[in-house]
Amino acid sequence: MNTENQGKHLPSLAPGPRGPVAAGATTLAKSRKNSTACLPCKQAKRKCSGRPPPCKACQNTGAECIFDETLDLRRKVAARRTQGELEYYRGLLYSLLETFRSSDEERAWQMLEKIRANTDLNDITVAIDALANEVSDESSEHSRGVGAVEDAIIQNDRLFATNANLRITVEKLCDNPVFQMPSVPWTTVTNDDHVVSHLISLYFTWDHPLLQVVDQDMFLKHMCAEDKNSECCTPLLVNSILAVASIYSDFPEVFAIPDDETSRGQHFYKEAERLWRAEEGQVSLANIQAVAIMSRFLKFQGKASLSWLMLRQAAQLAQDFGMFTSPRIRQYQWEAMPPRMKHTCAITAWGIFIWNSQISLQDGKVAELKRPRYKPYLVNGLDDHILWTPYPRFNQVDYAKKPAHLRFVTTHMIGLSEIVADVQDLLFDKGLDMGIGELWMAVGRMHVRLQAWLDSLPDILDNEDERAPQVLYLYVGYHHTIMSLFRFFLEHEHFWPASHPSEFEQAKLSQLRSAKQVVQYLRLFHESYGLRQIPRQILEPANSSLLVFLGTLDDDDSKDAFVELCRFMAAFSKRFALAKEMLRNLEGIVRSSRIRLPAEAVAVLDHKGLETSQWL
Repeated sequence: MNTENQGKHLPSLAPGPRGPVAAGATTLAKSRKNSTACLPCKQAKRKCSGRPPPCKACQNTGAECIFDETLDLRRKVAARRTQGELEYYRGLLYSLLETFRSSDEERAWQMLEKIRANTDLNDITVAIDALANEVSDESSEHSRGVGAVEDAIIQNDRLFATNANLRITVEKLCDNPVFQMPSVPWTTVTNDDHVVSHLISLYFTWDHPLLQVVDQDMFLKHMCAEDKNSECCTPLLVNSILAVASIYSDFPEVFAIPDDETSRGQHFYKEAERLWRAEEGQVSLANIQAVAIMSRFLKFQGKASLSWLMLRQAAQLAQDFGMFTSPRIRQYQWEAMPPRMKHTCAITAWGIFIWNSQISLQDGKVAELKRPRYKPYLVNGLDDHILWTPYPRFNQVDYAKKPAHLRFVTTHMIGLSEIVADVQDLLFDKGLDMGIGELWMAVGRMHVRLQAWLDSLPDILDNEDERAPQVLYLYVGYHHTIMSLFRFFLEHEHFWPASHPSEFEQAKLSQLRSAKQVVQYLRLFHESYGLRQIPRQILEPANSSLLVFLGTLDDDDSKDAFVELCRFMAAFSKRFALAKEMLRNLEGIVRSSRIRLPAEAVAVLDHKGLETSQWL
């Protein structure tokens, strides 16, 4: 090895051992930062010398020096106190509701008059507790001595021990679902219409608009009709949707195991699984839709292999139904269908095709599924009346509704998925017999097709102040495809900077440009809708972009983009097992490559186990 070059890469020397310290040597005291001021200094807005009391200022003024760490909002004790107070007021609200539900009218009116009279809060809590104790003497668990707030905070553990399904959360009381749906006869997991309405509203807000598998109008109409023999709504289909929707919810009822994040929706999925087994492979529209949605739930759970097998079942059922151009069966049935039912079947077929192409691209497989027989939305204006609004929206109840753009989104998503299917066919099949130069030229033609698709997006999708997630996802999906296209070359065994310098640089720049665009669209989402509910389809593009930026963290823009993506990934990890796996993979790459992450990114990743609102 060249000694000159070797010297350039020698590691820096570690500091040697320290010499002995003389016995009489003194060490300089490290200045201690005071993090908590006493109450008199806080009130006077003056500098406090800190503990032990009395501080210098109180010593000079003769004031009583009191330090209360619970008032320092940065401390864990303050967080616990805040949590305890919230639980206390939640319990108070629950007791008040029980009073109005259980007391006779005279007592209820007395309580209402006491509240209207602006009585002191402590007096009201004592009165509420007294009435609650009278109407629930048979259940000592529900009787609590309510006096001062401090006494209630001590009871915090008891409030947590109460069955979560019996506690009414403030969010649930404020919740106003977009769609009011019945629980009976659709599911045996819960008989709470509000919970079912909440989950159906979540599904048609955050998941369905990005990947339509059912016809929204037809499904909701048939679900409201409560007819179990419907072609468009069955218990199997409803439970599969409730399972997926549970991923977006924090209601206690969505956890199969209380407070276990990984158990969201599992009880609904088990019910769907039981119903699917009872069908014994029966081919029907609702069964095809349900199995496709069950595949998505398994993917959410990080069970990629099971998800793929379930998706193949859905594809086979759809082929047996005659939804695809091959095999050519049941064509006569399609011709005899009413237009709306034909449209519904086309929605389902293309939903499966799009889902299949996305999974195949991620896993490096050929899609192996022919195009559906018909395209949806052949009638102009169909579904254009459907509006969209973020749900739930506790801080802005009157958020303006906007067009959902389901027709535009699905139509252009179909166009993108057709190109994606051709990309897979090229990279993972035909390209295996091409030289690297010939393959590069073929990919260039694919890139031109993708750019033409992007240019074809209508201006109507780009003219709103806060674009709906499904509109943003069209652009995100395009750039994710670009990143996947050029990642193939950057990982190719015959594609190196030395052999193809200009092409290699072009591939890296194309990836980086698309990753930056993905971050721009995700920032728009973050600013408009926060990070509490994020459509699952954004996870893979966010992760791909994150990995692209790992190699460019010396650039300030890339560093900021990386931190933003870390926020998204940490938020995803609160709901999706797959996101946790992706973050573990990221941490493994960082350790093995000895990459130094930005301090802000480290802070986000270190706190990903906390409640999202505490660090995002």
